[in-house]
Amino acid sequence: MNPSFRLDGDVAVVTGAGRGIGEGIARVLAGAGASVVCAARRVAEIEKVADEIRAAGGRAIAVATDVTQPTALNALADQAVSAFGRLDIWVNNAGGSPIQKPMIELPVEEWDATIALNLSAIFHSVRAAMRHMAEGGRIVNISSIAAEDVFKGSGHYSAAKAGVNMLTRTLAHELGPKVRVNAVLPGFVPTEVMMAAMNIGHNELPDLQKMLNLPAGRLGLPEDLGAAVLYLCSPAAQWVTGQCIRVAGTT
Repeated sequence: MNPSFRLDGDVAVVTGAGRGIGEGIARVLAGAGASVVCAARRVAEIEKVADEIRAAGGRAIAVATDVTQPTALNALADQAVSAFGRLDIWVNNAGGSPIQKPMIELPVEEWDATIALNLSAIFHSVRAAMRHMAEGGRIVNISSIAAEDVFKGSGHYSAAKAGVNMLTRTLAHELGPKVRVNAVLPGFVPTEVMMAAMNIGHNELPDLQKMLNLPAGRLGLPEDLGAAVLYLCSPAAQWVTGQCIRVAGTT
């Protein structure tokens, strides 16, 4: 691998790393040489990912974490440093909403839960990370094309992700030049959460792909997002901060 895209010696925390996009990000960062802390609520899933990274020759641990709890995020940062001696990269991937409802029909509890998971958790994660992050740190927030495009029934999720984009830009100014902060906006990647929200099964994915008619010719893969995150965390992106980059197979 071109050394401009290596992460040797870096320690990366990835939230929501047990499946889907988070798993893809964790595997790609580990493949580039980073020691990875896989965090999520489902312990069995993150332990499996960490085990497979180690089996492939990488370094990884699993830390059970509820990202909606600030004390859990502080403990996650502490465990990353305890295990690997430092903290260089933090990827805020955990998020989503399994419910699609018009705004006036959306349960208030779902609004609160969506904001807590997709927006407030990033606020608290950054504060936890900055307790340990030194010069040259990198934060990547996983937003969504829903932050910029209207999807009826997903207004609560879109509002949270639009907040993530502005939080990303603000943090880039407030934390720079010590730490770079960027965001990635995934498009249609058939993860468990996305398929639940759209109420579709795997057998319907070819129809979805045909309907979307993406210029890139296919739906996304977790590895596509992992590659984008790798770029933003790598030396190749030293002059990139405050950016919200669409990785969606289309404009």
